Amino acid sequence: DLFFFLMMRLSMRCLMCGVAFVYPHTSTYRRPRSSPLLPLEYWPAGKSCANAHLTGCSEQVHLALGDGAGEMVVVWSTTDDTTASQVTWWSGDGAEHLANGSATAYSQLLFLADGLKNPAIGVRVNEQQLLAMQDTSAWAQDSFDPSYRSSSYHEAKTVLYGIGQYKNPQEIYDSPLIHTVTLTDLVGGNTYGYRVSGSDRHYSFTMPPHGGVAAYPLTIGLTADLGQTAVSNANIHKLRQQLNNVEPFAGFVLLAGDLSYADGYYSRWDSFGRMIEPLASEVPLMVAGGNHEFAFAEAWQSYNARYPMPFRSSGSVSNLWWSRDIGPVHVIALCSYAGTTRSSLQHRWLVRDLSRVDRKRTPWLIVMMHAPWYNSNFEHVAEAELMRLDMENLLYAYSVDLVLSGHTHAYERTYPVFDGCLNSCAPLYLNLGDGGNREGVSFPWREPQPVWSAFREASFGVGTLLLINETHALYNWSRSACEDPASPDHINFNMTCEGMTWGLMGDHMDGPSFSTVASDMTYIVRPRDRLPPSSSCYAQQAVCSAPASPPRASSFSNSPLSASPASSSVTVDLSGPQSPQVEFANSYSANYYSGTIVGLVSVSSFIAGVFLALLGFKQYESTTKRLETETLSVCSVFKLIGPSSSASSHLL
Repeated sequence: DLFFFLMMRLSMRCLMCGVAFVYPHTSTYRRPRSSPLLPLEYWPAGKSCANAHLTGCSEQVHLALGDGAGEMVVVWSTTDDTTASQVTWWSGDGAEHLANGSATAYSQLLFLADGLKNPAIGVRVNEQQLLAMQDTSAWAQDSFDPSYRSSSYHEAKTVLYGIGQYKNPQEIYDSPLIHTVTLTDLVGGNTYGYRVSGSDRHYSFTMPPHGGVAAYPLTIGLTADLGQTAVSNANIHKLRQQLNNVEPFAGFVLLAGDLSYADGYYSRWDSFGRMIEPLASEVPLMVAGGNHEFAFAEAWQSYNARYPMPFRSSGSVSNLWWSRDIGPVHVIALCSYAGTTRSSLQHRWLVRDLSRVDRKRTPWLIVMMHAPWYNSNFEHVAEAELMRLDMENLLYAYSVDLVLSGHTHAYERTYPVFDGCLNSCAPLYLNLGDGGNREGVSFPWREPQPVWSAFREASFGVGTLLLINETHALYNWSRSACEDPASPDHINFNMTCEGMTWGLMGDHMDGPSFSTVASDMTYIVRPRDRLPPSSSCYAQQAVCSAPASPPRASSFSNSPLSASPASSSVTVDLSGPQSPQVEFANSYSANYYSGTIVGLVSVSSFIAGVFLALLGFKQYESTTKRLETETLSVCSVFKLIGPSSSASSHLL
């Protein structure tokens, strides 16, 4: 009966709560590797233009924060080289302003990656088009002496994958004209409208708070490894929905590398720009470079030309590593594919940048890179180990709060960890390489789950970080479900989705009324005073992964900064008063007190679940006996009065 049903349902929920709080969790959900294919023409040139007849038909509009306070950079593309690099913008008073910038273009030799032929998910390239591009037999001969073939002559029978032939002009990509204009003197929190030259469409954005402003709550979108599949498109719209009407302060998006997955087929940068425009034309997109911006003959060319970051103001010499204050956050972007040793330009810059961070102005310190330092998946195991050995000490010494990465195409969140050991003074790591790219999901996980791994799931999704105040943040990661071209957002939760999550009572937890499911949510708690870790932090080696990482001289015997260059001006005093240090060591994420409470609640929930289950079964036994008695009585009545009686209809 109803009482039994409720008791059983409640008991199962209590049992789940009791288990979930006690142990690290590996989700059983896994996305299917198959996917509806989106053709390259899904985002055709000019599709986003209000009037396609306009000269140049500007498109691929996206925003990024500029070098200075109150600066917003507007980037867009056009095929008409006579289109001016101008942006008309206005604020609430309606007065229009005109900003001028510059434009550039580039050419590159195509690289055809083998993954274009048969991707796990996403767009399959048209091989007939590739053959036509590589075949030069129709023209490659000496026009003045037809008996001689050109050195460019090639009859294409099968597609040649890899780097293109420089002798074949058909294998050279010419970019559109890429315009860059910086709007200045903008006020944090104000909403501005703008229009780029070559288009009559109107866009708008709300300026994020200036650096050092205690703007709470502040929402930050998190993603990586996007690509351009149906899942990518759905995740972009999910981020747009989460950030579109954020009150009272405007947010921004951090993308930890691997943007377009063009992989040398450079027209994919244009289709990616069209796909991401609905989000990036309204919210600044702050990015770090990944291997797909570097390998496959990419060599950072398209990335640097299309996605300029504010590196100059932070003293960096490269667009590949940069930092910026945004409200109460200091964001640092590092490059996993540049030098990281103590003598490298990037390492020396990082030391200087960290030493200048004022935690009273920007109490939150977030570092973003592409390749993860902590990853318990079978994919990309320890690829960034040298970078971790070179830089982890620095991030630990300066009390970095969060480290974002991608690369592994699955989601994972760690506990605070340093050098493979649980350490309450250390950063929390988020692997967000689940944006939806064509290569599919990284699976399986390594077992047993490392002690530092808190939650992991082999699926796709996006994250949001809500900074509540200078010490508390609410983090949420929501996964996307199966792809479906018939659905408006190309995703659904129908029963054909492999890995469908079902509740213990047989109820499906992923209902069709949801576009995403919040799969991992947690509070992150930091101390009010971000002091360098105390000596007690270095002794926190009780819980480490097995086998432990190789020992190194600077791990625990000395300050992490002892490995810094002798020329560095950075000094960290580790001999401060004990009370703030103790507060620091005990208040990261779920601190020791709240952890104890959570543990007690977990055990209590488990016991309550067992009790309620026994109570429910007892009630079930009683109910069964009563129903058997009532059934016998009903049968007796049928025998006495007959099935045709009105009494039988009443009983039925």
